[in-house]
Amino acid sequence: MARYLVLFLCFSISGFAKSQLLLNKSDIQAVLSHPKRWNHDHKDDANRRPGKILAFMRIAKGDRVLDIYAGGGWYSELFSMAVGVNGKVFAQNDQLTWRFGGHELSKRTESNRLSNLVRLDQVSIADIDLPGQSIDIAFMGINYHDLFFTDRIRNGKKEIMRNSIVDYRKSFLNVKRLLKDDGVLIITDHYASAGSGYEAANKLHRIDPNIVKYQLNQLGFVLAEEAFYLRNPDDDLSKLVFSEDIRGRTDRFIYKFIKK
Repeated sequence: MARYLVLFLCFSISGFAKSQLLLNKSDIQAVLSHPKRWNHDHKDDANRRPGKILAFMRIAKGDRVLDIYAGGGWYSELFSMAVGVNGKVFAQNDQLTWRFGGHELSKRTESNRLSNLVRLDQVSIADIDLPGQSIDIAFMGINYHDLFFTDRIRNGKKEIMRNSIVDYRKSFLNVKRLLKDDGVLIITDHYASAGSGYEAANKLHRIDPNIVKYQLNQLGFVLAEEAFYLRNPDDDLSKLVFSEDIRGRTDRFIYKFIKK
């Protein structure tokens, strides 16, 4: 009985301590308007609504954040500024996402510009070698579909992007290992029609949210909360997300998962 009381008190104290460090509305606005933030990043604030995302994540000073498939680091930079000098951000890209975002991320982090950010370049999710239970928040921004992105048509020809789909089981079991017991996994992505399967990832860069929920539930994650900041009922889910008439305005889901 005494042991459980000690554990309860430890979690209570830990939770209270974190609540004292949570970013409030003013803190988040300070992050968004930070003088060192890249100027051209601001143009995407209206469609990505990062202030809402940061609040939904319940990000705190001192947090350790894993940015999965960070690409060029648009979110990584915000996380770096949010967690402060006592926090840490790990910006991970595998070979494919590095191909598209590596140059930008290299520029963004040159001269130790984001001193609390560690790059994990061309490392698969399953191979992220960080200590267990060391991450407060794992984030995957509009990239879950890229697990299943294997080919595309370019200039009338099929271009192979991956030899096979990414093993989501190995990938997210590793993410689960990395997360603290009270850690959260945030997933955002473009809606695809129900039943569209993995083909939507190749043809449209979308994903059926039921796939995400089913797969993560299989691996011991529970959908704890959903946000609706990026919903757009006028989005035609049969369109490529890069189509000029919908780019930046797609219907997107925002999920928060916790460990069972």
